[in-house]
Amino acid sequence: MPPVNSAAKLVRSVEVESIASSKIRPVAQLHDSFIIAVDDEGMLLIDQHVAHERILFDKFRQKETSREIESQNLLLPETVDLTPAQSEAFRLVESELSSLGFGLMQLSGRTIAIKSVPTDLPPSEARNLFAEILDTIELEKRGGAKATLRDQIAASLACKAAVKINMKLTTEKMQWLIDRLLLTSSPTTCPHGRPVILRLTMKDIERGFHRT
Repeated sequence: MPPVNSAAKLVRSVEVESIASSKIRPVAQLHDSFIIAVDDEGMLLIDQHVAHERILFDKFRQKETSREIESQNLLLPETVDLTPAQSEAFRLVESELSSLGFGLMQLSGRTIAIKSVPTDLPPSEARNLFAEILDTIELEKRGGAKATLRDQIAASLACKAAVKINMKLTTEKMQWLIDRLLLTSSPTTCPHGRPVILRLTMKDIERGFHRT
């Protein structure tokens, strides 16, 4: 068979204004990782993981600001022995972690007990995420990052709690993600700056098939 032309040059990033009033409808999933959707302008490809990441990031930052704490208790507290660097980072962000739903207790020396975690976070991720946050804070602090500690924590938490790639979603779940995404502060980018939505307009499609 002759080679099939790539549509890469026709796909473009999405401006917020172009989807602000759109009625976006999910059609299917691509490899259980991307949502294929349509609106009046054409076709959209939505990264399900980073879309949910943006939704959760906004949710966690809003909770922190309003002090609305939602936690789930662990059946058995997780204990973590911190390194000296992690212990220093913990002192910097202890109050921020508490405001985001972590229940933490210092046992002795550099040993911390994790008693509860935010409701959106799988309990199995508690230990790894806690250590990851402290390591990230320490590295960013040394590097003089401009992002606030709270934003860094919320971004790490959102990434761990978001739906994963290679995860099958129902049509209802896809529509829920799309609807919630459009209500966020930045529906076209994730907290780390990556694109959430790519667009292929009807004009692009017609041009690709030499109809214009």
